Amino acid sequence: MKTVKSIIVALFVVVFVVAGNVKIFASSKVEGEKIKVYYFHNTRRCPTCLAIEKEIKKVLKEQPYSDAKENGELIFKSYNAEDAQNKKLVKELGVTGSALIIVKGEEKIDLTSKGFMYGLKQPEKLREALREALNN
Repeated sequence: MKTVKSIIVALFVVVFVVAGNVKIFASSKVEGEKIKVYYFHNTRRCPTCLAIEKEIKKVLKEQPYSDAKENGELIFKSYNAEDAQNKKLVKELGVTGSALIIVKGEEKIDLTSKGFMYGLKQPEKLREALREALNN
């Protein structure tokens, strides 16, 4: 009986957390506004650069972000900052090399330093910073 109560409590906690995350993410979006996650890298990529992109993809597979991606409300793009075809966007966002930028309407959130600080050795901190930026 004690196990059944524990399972029920655990299920309520999971539902509460998931519902809370969906609500937080949904309330942070202005109607019709897309959230864009840009990851810029150079042609030659170091282990940290590769780890940052890997961690971004992990977060964006989670709920509610995967639904938002599927609905076109959230867009993730990875670009080679050295590629001539990306020159306009690189200039527009003020990117000079590897960068992790989130654009929400007029707001630009630069997570580059956190990406390089945490991407390889403390990826959970990078994932948390990314979630926080997406939810606020």
